[in-house]
Amino acid sequence: MLSSINPYGLGNIQTSHTIPTTAKQNEITQKPQSKEIQELPTISNEALEIRKFSDGIKGANEIIGAMQIADITLNALSSQVKTLGGVNSQNIDALDKTAKNAQFKGDALFGKELTLNLAGENVSLSLPLPSQLLKENSSLMQALANKHDEISQKLGQVSDLVEKASLPLNQATTNFDFENFDANTFKGLFS
Repeated sequence: MLSSINPYGLGNIQTSHTIPTTAKQNEITQKPQSKEIQELPTISNEALEIRKFSDGIKGANEIIGAMQIADITLNALSSQVKTLGGVNSQNIDALDKTAKNAQFKGDALFGKELTLNLAGENVSLSLPLPSQLLKENSSLMQALANKHDEISQKLGQVSDLVEKASLPLNQATTNFDFENFDANTFKGLFS
């Protein structure tokens, strides 16, 4: 006769070499199924709002970092255009290569559009390659300067949205009348 030790106290241990009957086998397989029913935890609206706020702030931090890298790359592209003495078909390939090397979290920034949704508003920034900018504009230097200004404007917009998203959910608690302060009413709050 064989015996085995089951330190977890789970399952059925057989002490003889007999094959279980069909009824016994059904009983064995049906027991665990009844224990597998689980309820999902309920999440309060407040917890969902906190999670939404956290995700929004994370997105804001990421788009700020990406825009800063794009801005640095635009400055490098402007310097490269000045060094090359102008733009031609050979130079534009080198400028595109520089732009394609600008990455944030392993993804190329140029040739894409960055977007953020925070506090119910969207912020979007298109970052075309220098060759695409040249097709749309007569002066690449002016197009790079315009894109730099757009990034500065979008950074300010993201900053405003972070401030807006940080405001309390219940706006009624922020309307205090500090000029007509009544000490007795204030004391009554604590009694």
